Amino acid sequence: MKKAINHTRQTARGVAAGGKQRSLTYLLTALLIYLCSLLPFTVLYAVAGLIYFLFFRLLKYRYAVVFQNLSRSFPQMSYREIDAVASRFYRHFSKLLVEVVKLMSISESELKTRLHLRNPELIEYYHRQNRPVIAMMGHCGNWECLSILPRYFTSQVYAVYRPLSNKGMNRLLLYIRSRFGMKLLPMLQAPRYMLQHKQDPALYLFIADQSPDPDARCRVEFMHQSTLMFNGAEKLARATGAAVVYLELNRTSEKHWEVSFSLVAENPSAMPVHEITRVYAHKLQQTICKTPDQWLWTHKRWKHKAHTV
Repeated sequence: MKKAINHTRQTARGVAAGGKQRSLTYLLTALLIYLCSLLPFTVLYAVAGLIYFLFFRLLKYRYAVVFQNLSRSFPQMSYREIDAVASRFYRHFSKLLVEVVKLMSISESELKTRLHLRNPELIEYYHRQNRPVIAMMGHCGNWECLSILPRYFTSQVYAVYRPLSNKGMNRLLLYIRSRFGMKLLPMLQAPRYMLQHKQDPALYLFIADQSPDPDARCRVEFMHQSTLMFNGAEKLARATGAAVVYLELNRTSEKHWEVSFSLVAENPSAMPVHEITRVYAHKLQQTICKTPDQWLWTHKRWKHKAHTV
């Protein structure tokens, strides 16, 4: 009995010590990233050039995945053309990394000068009707800079997200995303919250282009491939009566981004099943074809085969 009690005490001490060590590691990492974020953009983009050389030229970070995704998505392109798009993607990806670091300390005024909203009146139109709006988007451009969106709207803005398995990185991203008032909803908690607040005007951001579970039932033609898609945003739109828009994010210069909204569904319940997701996929494909280097090609988007359902 004494041995069991001693073992339990030692285990508890070990867990506590491990927790303290992880907390210290997180604080040191956060401090280092914060100090790096204080560097001017000119220095950070120079660092991005080094990251590009490391990821694309030296290590070929996930190059096989990127090349395969591009080849299947643009079958008309030659090897040389695909490699050129891949090169531009790695330059964008490197800039994206340092821009996310910069978001640790960038001021509200500076970020607002770098992000331009083209037609926020579309969102306000539905908010004046006390209707929630679901904005569907993809991993295009620098989606993390959307953390400033609450400063543009009178109603609350929520980002639906999937928590990362790395708790330290998850805490850092939560801090970055919530600095300017963004409310964060874990994916599994979002349905209940939205159903309970369906009478409240709010903007909900859904990044809906991840690879879903292999038993997903929504299949669309996307980038020349039969593709499984999340349809959670569509289901919630039907259940809450939310208007659905597509959010497009484009880089207009090295340091500037533009956000535009386009209507997907004003009355979701009147549309055929999966049609909202199909319209979203079509609009996302148009964005990718327009600026192919801006999408997140390192993701294994087609790891699950889409069968006819």
